Amino acid sequence: MSPDPATVDADLLFVLQKGLPLESDPFAVIGETLGLSGDDVLKRVRVLFETGVARRFGAVFDSRSLGYESTLCAVDIPATDLVAAAARIQPHPGITHCYERQGHPNLWFTLTAPANALLPELARISKALGSYGVLNLPALQKFKIEAVFGQSSQEAQEAKGALQPETPPGGRRPSEFDEREKTVICCLQGSIPVERDPFGAVARQVGVEPGELLELLQRWQREGVIRRIALVVRHHKLGYSANSMCVWKVAPEALIAAGHSMARSPHVTHCYERPSSGEFPYNLYAMIHARSPEEAVSIFKTLGHDAGLPEGVMMWSVREFKKASPIFFCESTVELGVPPS
Repeated sequence: MSPDPATVDADLLFVLQKGLPLESDPFAVIGETLGLSGDDVLKRVRVLFETGVARRFGAVFDSRSLGYESTLCAVDIPATDLVAAAARIQPHPGITHCYERQGHPNLWFTLTAPANALLPELARISKALGSYGVLNLPALQKFKIEAVFGQSSQEAQEAKGALQPETPPGGRRPSEFDEREKTVICCLQGSIPVERDPFGAVARQVGVEPGELLELLQRWQREGVIRRIALVVRHHKLGYSANSMCVWKVAPEALIAAGHSMARSPHVTHCYERPSSGEFPYNLYAMIHARSPEEAVSIFKTLGHDAGLPEGVMMWSVREFKKASPIFFCESTVELGVPPS
């Protein structure tokens, strides 16, 4: 009996998001685990780009391993100035996500920069925002970072395990990278060529031998510099239109257990401990994605119940101002907007 085409497509999408095997013909290796030819996998990947489901195919790096730091920031801005304020800071290359969220604060953005430049860049952004106070909310503990969408069969789960080695947790001391390695990083953080030998194409682009490049990427993956080289999707195109950042106030002695409880949920893509303050007294964050508001509320309630947290707040994603991948080693300096006097 032939497998259901919809199941095959769902399994392939799952495996592609989990990461390519670092081999010369990764699509053939993936296809073998799912009963597809390498050319068939490649054709399906191209359809994902043509339909807008795929945003990019590239590396997901551990920023700390590259000598970078990141933080989540929030600021409460009157509705009349919100769009203009977001427009003033969006050009900053270190701002990868910028959203309006329901509630207060209402403008949220992530900032990634070289470790010694993070606070100066945050000060520059704060100046562009004017008199509104910016909350700096860096991750104190990371419980989960895995933006993988869609359901998968047991076969896909097994294929994922067969294809991908365990990646060490992030947070290692930054390595030194020579200019050639930085060129490789700049190339991989974009979208790599969608062809049977994508790493060969990257090797030609950066001027190294394909085997040498694969050895470098395999070492970086073992060391945790690269989390994965994978398909990054537009979750809205997959029907995940109800998205919320959920936050809870958790006692210090209960926080690790609660974080691990939430990280086990397939509906949670990111889960962190962040500092609390008088302006925003929450310290556990979980990002959930659902197909409807009702489903999102149900997930939120289940997460809180399973973690033993009776009180929490859902901060719905209202408007997306910017969504991009971090840029390492090839940032450009841009001028930011000036607040009205």
